[in-house]
Amino acid sequence: MSENIENILKDECGLVKDRPIIVGVSGGPDSLCLMETLRQAGYPIIVAHFDHQLRQESGQDARMVEKIAARLMLACVVDGADVRAYADQEKLSLEEAARNLRYRFMFKLARERNAQAVAVGHTADDQVETILMHFLRGSALTGLKGMSFCSLIKTFDAEIPIIRPLLKMWREETVVYCAVNGLRPHYDSSNDSLNFQRNRVRHL
Repeated sequence: MSENIENILKDECGLVKDRPIIVGVSGGPDSLCLMETLRQAGYPIIVAHFDHQLRQESGQDARMVEKIAARLMLACVVDGADVRAYADQEKLSLEEAARNLRYRFMFKLARERNAQAVAVGHTADDQVETILMHFLRGSALTGLKGMSFCSLIKTFDAEIPIIRPLLKMWREETVVYCAVNGLRPHYDSSNDSLNFQRNRVRHL
């Protein structure tokens, strides 16, 4: 895996080792696997955790991420917002509101720290779910595209890319990776909520 991921980080994501990377870490296996993969590969990273305040235990998640980052001597920035209130105010779904606020936080941090990219832990499972969601929305064959290793989301930043180095890994592999590397992910109960479209697709 290490050789393959090194090629993805360098060739597909275009990363260099003299500028920081903002790594979105929720505390689940995918994001912890991403964080540790980048750390072991020698990239300077800044852990970024966003508290969506949708669950009573979300504050505990933030503290857990801070503790893991401190143990590994990684810089860590935590922020949060009332996603439900924002969703009501902007007439958005909870899923879209959470994504908007989380990405806004990470890209703002990336600009402040002169980061080369924002990294997120999307896996092959997420890729399949994304394509299926496009299909269910009625996309034509040409529109059934998945996520790429590196892309720009101009809504948030026209220059800093978002990278997804784990797109060839399955979620189950990230769980195993965390266990092997002594990382203990937390279980996010919101992943079972059918209020989120991706979760409904996941449970089909």
